[in-house]
Amino acid sequence: MGLSFPKAGFVALVSAVALACGLPLGTARAELLARVPSAREMAVCGDILFVGTKGSSVYALSLSGGRARRVASGFSNANGVACSRGRLFVASGNSITAFEIGRGGTLSGRRVIRRDLPDSGAHGYRYVAVGPDSRLYVSLGSPCNICIPRGLQGTIVSMNQDGSDLRRVAWGVRNSVGFDWRGGTMFFTDNGADRMGDDIPPDELNALRPGGFYGFPYFGGEVPLTGFEDATPPARQIPPVFNFQAHVAALGIHFFRSLGGDALVAQHGSWNRSAPVGYQVVRVRFRGGRPVSATSFLRNVGRPVDVKEAPDGSILVSDDAGGAIHIFRRGRLPTKGIRGGLKRLAPTGG
Repeated sequence: MGLSFPKAGFVALVSAVALACGLPLGTARAELLARVPSAREMAVCGDILFVGTKGSSVYALSLSGGRARRVASGFSNANGVACSRGRLFVASGNSITAFEIGRGGTLSGRRVIRRDLPDSGAHGYRYVAVGPDSRLYVSLGSPCNICIPRGLQGTIVSMNQDGSDLRRVAWGVRNSVGFDWRGGTMFFTDNGADRMGDDIPPDELNALRPGGFYGFPYFGGEVPLTGFEDATPPARQIPPVFNFQAHVAALGIHFFRSLGGDALVAQHGSWNRSAPVGYQVVRVRFRGGRPVSATSFLRNVGRPVDVKEAPDGSILVSDDAGGAIHIFRRGRLPTKGIRGGLKRLAPTGG
């Protein structure tokens, strides 16, 4: 199987990675693992990869390769998938559904555990993950570009794995489509507002303080948003711990054992900018438990949505525009990223 980008681009990618690693050519390989229509969030469950989509279906495939199989359908925006204790959870537009995982990734025992998720309009792609406390965490986007969310719109919530005991853990969140834990702390991405120019407001990386207010719609990063410049926020904002470039559309984040605990972040790519940015996976380096820099790490992976680590340390990247799951295999991962054109982005938050 070939990649979805030209052969010359593939060779350049592999060569650059090998050079960055100090490895001979051929030891670092990027491959197309499988085709999955509108591939979004991924969940690594043993040797099976489950993939959510923009559409009505969820797919499963073996991490050793082969065709992806539709294993569940009938959802509205089946974006979010997570697994725990032999079960798969699917977060769709207005509900959370649980399945029992069988041999080869087959699913059975379909049961809706939560039905009352709020309407998030264009930001209705739910992200779901299981925290260190074994609770489900789900993002609930704001229904607009810049407006005051209502109820549970613009929040991240947690619940027991049976759907009970719903708690709001973050609010004032515009649209988070990615989070993961490092040292017991959840870090989550948040997409900045559009139509304020090419360079503001930034996309955000935030550290969760349970119950905290993250500024929307009053601030994007620490920039006052259009229409709310003179408004008084309902609570003190917890500022981002790191600012990404405006409009890169930072989505999935994952902390990699094979990268020494640094994170990879999928930047889906801009639409509201005169010169496009994003369309890559960046490595966010941490020092003393805080992010200090972000550099380009993987390109030529379409419009990346999510990143996950396979059991052998390989990198998995989903691409909804290309309908693909890419896998980056190696003898060992690059420690410096891909050389050439790397851009350091400014941390914030003191």
